[in-house]
Amino acid sequence: MDSENYIQIELYCERTQTPIEFIDDLLEFDMIEVQQIENKKYVQQHHIIEIERIYRLRNELGINMEGIDTINHMLEKVNRLEQELKLLRNRLTIYEH
Repeated sequence: MDSENYIQIELYCERTQTPIEFIDDLLEFDMIEVQQIENKKYVQQHHIIEIERIYRLRNELGINMEGIDTINHMLEKVNRLEQELKLLRNRLTIYEH
């Protein structure tokens, strides 16, 4: 494991004052992935942005985890549709010239 790409969850929670129960909720809803090494949980750095985004949705907007899960699925679908639209537009430009 390349330790530069992982952050220990306990350390992250301690430094950011994020409740460890919140991380447990994220794991329950499969919103993040963790690696367990020597009885310690680690998360990849790119998941930190997702953790912070979800934490703000929950605490600042009062959205529960089920609502956040629904929002995440909708955002994934929008992103897929945007990619598909971009692909179709690129294909269409071939016929316009």
